[in-house]
Amino acid sequence: MKKIAITAALLTLAGASSAQSAVNLFGMIDLNLTNAKAGNVAGGQSLTTMNDGTLNGLNGSRWGIRVNEDLGGGLKAGALLESGVLADNGTAAQGGRAFGRQIFVSLASDAAGELRLGRQYILSDSVVGQGNPFGNALVNNPTTSVTNMGRNLPVFLNAPRADNTVQYQTPNLSGFTGAFQWAPGEGVTDKFYGARVAYAAAPLYVGLAYEWNKPRTGGASTNKSLTLSANYNFGSFKLLGGLQRNRDLTTTSGNGAAVGVSNLIVTGDTTFTMNQNDGVTVGVEVPLGQTTVGLNYTRATYKSAAANEADLGKLALAARYGLSKNTFLYTGISIATGDLKDHISQKRVVQLGMRTAF
Repeated sequence: MKKIAITAALLTLAGASSAQSAVNLFGMIDLNLTNAKAGNVAGGQSLTTMNDGTLNGLNGSRWGIRVNEDLGGGLKAGALLESGVLADNGTAAQGGRAFGRQIFVSLASDAAGELRLGRQYILSDSVVGQGNPFGNALVNNPTTSVTNMGRNLPVFLNAPRADNTVQYQTPNLSGFTGAFQWAPGEGVTDKFYGARVAYAAAPLYVGLAYEWNKPRTGGASTNKSLTLSANYNFGSFKLLGGLQRNRDLTTTSGNGAAVGVSNLIVTGDTTFTMNQNDGVTVGVEVPLGQTTVGLNYTRATYKSAAANEADLGKLALAARYGLSKNTFLYTGISIATGDLKDHISQKRVVQLGMRTAF
């Protein structure tokens, strides 16, 4: 009887412990077939490729582990380990990192907010996503870079992650939230700072983010990026829009919104170094039963310190069809406009893809 009592007590404690913490394994696979036609100056060729969802898909393919533990008194601990996978060839995404999408620990309270430590999304990523159909996805995505005569040219800046980052987010106060990020650079990359304020209460969202780098060698701040987005859901359709203003751009920060892109603009016989760009996007998202249709136009203007200037636009139409809550088919087409349309490899893009999650 004594052994039975001890066993029952241990089982009770184990049950209480498991009720307070949870470990979840999740994953997602997204693949699409894309045909891109280059502009005349860029060669004019048409190329068909199979791409992971990281390129104009609904989501980048991934697998991950999410941990949550209830510490009592309204306090919760958590961790997220999320690994990117390029499903078209089976290799690791984000440069081969083990957990390149996100990896952080967190401590959260309904009353005090949340603190996160580790590699995580920069704050402007969530703001940009509220200003375009499907949220930074498909051919509508304003943050997808284009190939300008062999160089990776941004439209809207969006890294979209930063390493070694400390983030604090306030609790939700009647729809209002605030957040701040800081990455020390550790003498290897520039220090990174970001701030965000947002109001989200159906049917309205308005968000503003501002980010910048402090060079590790000293001097004035660089890569100063301001992003503003808003949307309003009328029920039968959602109207979305946003803008971005970038100043004192460099390519040497190593961390933050300007990582991974070129600041050289090639147009005609002129090549100039961009030190600022301004972008604007406006669109509409229409639900039609299991199908959602998104249409938007995005335009960016690039300028140099010597007053050189060029612009690039993109008109995009896409549709997503829900086979279930986890599985979608999607298709879309985009057409480039502006000074640089014939100098990029994606003057016209057509895609067809599928995403499933578990």
